[in-house]
Amino acid sequence: MEHEERFYLLMMAALDDELPLEERDELDAHLRLCADCAHEWRTLTAIEMLFRQTPLLMPAVDFAERTLARLPNRRARRMALGALYGLMLLSGIVPLVIGLFVAARYAPILSRPELLGGIWSSISGVGRALATIIGALLSGAGRFVIEQPALIGWFIILAGLVFLWGGVFQRLLMQPVEVASRN
Repeated sequence: MEHEERFYLLMMAALDDELPLEERDELDAHLRLCADCAHEWRTLTAIEMLFRQTPLLMPAVDFAERTLARLPNRRARRMALGALYGLMLLSGIVPLVIGLFVAARYAPILSRPELLGGIWSSISGVGRALATIIGALLSGAGRFVIEQPALIGWFIILAGLVFLWGGVFQRLLMQPVEVASRN
């Protein structure tokens, strides 16, 4: 691996015309002996030649002016934002007005004692069912803790490990990343 890295750096310096004569001779001798490095050198020189032959592209002379002319002006942007805020205001007010209209229209029906009693009995039935379910879950969890204390200890240890490695992972994410350059 050190062999490849050393000669790769020599090839890069040769492409940039920064390689001293004695290292250039060493690189040439190595390229005659090592087929992999010779192939790599031919590839690099071909790419370098393509880059040198490719013409530089320049933007049109009036590119900046045309681009700035296409951007919307501030007044149009303010008007668009005002229309958007107005639409958002109406979308919040319209459902409120409709809700008030429906409540006023159907208030006599909704205020009947039989209907309210039926709704209340339904809500209280659902509440009793939820209380029974929660009580059964807590009772089962209590029996489980009493019968299997070792499993609870393992769960606590596993939770601690998860939190520990979560913290390590957060620290690793917050560290700056250094990018190594091959040149």
